[in-house]
Amino acid sequence: MKKFFVCAALLCVVFAGASAQNFTPVAQLSEADFPFTPDPAWAKVSGTNFGWGSLDVRYDKYRVPELNKNRVPREVAWRGERVSFQAVVFTSSEIHDARIYVSDLKSGKNTISAGNIQFGFERYVKGDCLGDGGDKGYFSEAMGGKDNFAKRDSVLVPDAIIGGKMQQIEARTVRPAWFTIQVPQDASPGKYYGTVKFLCNELADKPLELKYTVEVRDRVLPKPSLWRFHLDLWQNPFAVARYFGVRPWSEEHLELMRPMMTKMAQAGGKVVTATLMWDCWGDQTLDLFEAMVQASRNIDGTMEYNYDIFDRWVEFMASCGISEQIDCFTIAPWRMRFRYYDRATDSHQTIPFEYGDDVYRAIWIPLLKDFAGHLRAKGWFDKTRLAVDERDLAVMQTVIAIAREADPEYKFALAGNYHPEIEGDLEDYSLDLFGDGTYLKDTDGPAISDRRRGEGKFTTFYICCGEGHPNTFTFSPLAESASLGWYALCNNYDGMLRWAYNSWNAEPMVDTRWYNLSSGDNFMIYPQGWSSVRWERLVEGIQDFEKVLILREEYAKQPRKLQKLEEAISQFTHDRLWGGNVEPLVQNAQSILDSF
Repeated sequence: MKKFFVCAALLCVVFAGASAQNFTPVAQLSEADFPFTPDPAWAKVSGTNFGWGSLDVRYDKYRVPELNKNRVPREVAWRGERVSFQAVVFTSSEIHDARIYVSDLKSGKNTISAGNIQFGFERYVKGDCLGDGGDKGYFSEAMGGKDNFAKRDSVLVPDAIIGGKMQQIEARTVRPAWFTIQVPQDASPGKYYGTVKFLCNELADKPLELKYTVEVRDRVLPKPSLWRFHLDLWQNPFAVARYFGVRPWSEEHLELMRPMMTKMAQAGGKVVTATLMWDCWGDQTLDLFEAMVQASRNIDGTMEYNYDIFDRWVEFMASCGISEQIDCFTIAPWRMRFRYYDRATDSHQTIPFEYGDDVYRAIWIPLLKDFAGHLRAKGWFDKTRLAVDERDLAVMQTVIAIAREADPEYKFALAGNYHPEIEGDLEDYSLDLFGDGTYLKDTDGPAISDRRRGEGKFTTFYICCGEGHPNTFTFSPLAESASLGWYALCNNYDGMLRWAYNSWNAEPMVDTRWYNLSSGDNFMIYPQGWSSVRWERLVEGIQDFEKVLILREEYAKQPRKLQKLEEAISQFTHDRLWGGNVEPLVQNAQSILDSF
């Protein structure tokens, strides 16, 4: 296997279409200006108020919230599970130095430390409406198209969870706060009681206090690394380097990524997103994906391949807890061209090709042969997949055949439509929820998943810009995020894929809109590892999935005990979720699950 060490200039990746920006800490970053109609209900509000809200509601910044002041929320949790609460601050006058404090949770002599509670105020960001026809998450040119948000309806929504302090909260505004309690696996069962306090300068050391209860059951949820839900979220390290203005693959770059990648591991993330070539997907992201395998053409015409960046990335992700699978994109790129470094001219060159033509074969067969040797030397070959995104049957048959010429033991992954002709070739097959309704009606999808699972293969679904409902856009109903785990249960999927975990736009902390995609489509997590309310609800649904699998095993010989639960799961069909209004389905299913 030939290798060379790239020079520093080559490691300093040039980002096509994007440039480094000066990073501004979130505390110094103003929220987006947004027009609003004054709510006359503010005339009846006095002072600063603090109350419990609903996990299903995104609270409008300028509208007085409807809260039950006497409500003391209670969540049921297994040991090892995390549960969430949402509180709301609303104030008639401007307040300063706002801050939140949390207590330990107590159950008799037993304690869950406050250190197990993550919490923060929610930051409002700009979003937009749903796309064409009310059922798609993308926009035609007539509705705005690329970089033209003026023609779209816009919204202001609370999404990012940013920490427990704010310099000020404006008069006649609302500020939600999110709390997530991680119950230790060794916690003693019982009812735990906790409090949260809100304080600001204007309250003169007389905090507003709320109480809540977490009932810990005598059941254990395994650690996320052992969860069976196959969670595949496509990472974009290049967006992180651009946003913070750091040198790609430097130690600083890696450490800036660590909080968000660790967060994904804590949700059971299984798959590393790696790029074999430059520009796999075009301009659907602000930052073009750079090649992690550096191809170089020598003066004598021979090719050499350097894997330093690829190795660094895979090893870094493993250090964050994500190491089960490596998906390498892509032998079937959206733009049919290949970029390499030409030593004779000391420049990058780009070669066009057609799938399967002589140029394609001359590029990919040598690269894939060399790559297979490197993967085996590192001990990574068996967990690596040559991954493809949304290519048709003919293309897949062509590229799979050529890859097997390079090495017949390569394994493959596809996110796209169902093709029975190649289903057996795919170790990881993710079906677009946009079209999986047809798949589920025309085939025995659950039986296919069972068979594939027995063969050691994964069958999942994915969501992206194509689905109006259910989805995880910044304006999507929050229960839709939680419903995705239940959808997997209903249709016997092994998990789910989402195309973008952190492909940020220019300033995600202010405006989540991008290109002709609905807002939030290209990221779920924010810079600095800030979580989002939709992310927390997604993890909630994944935990529900794991709990159901455990109960099914426990009651395998007593299926009638799960009858109500299975009936609730059966409601999460493609047609029901596509129609929206999933809150009652999620609430009912979780209520039954909490009875065990």
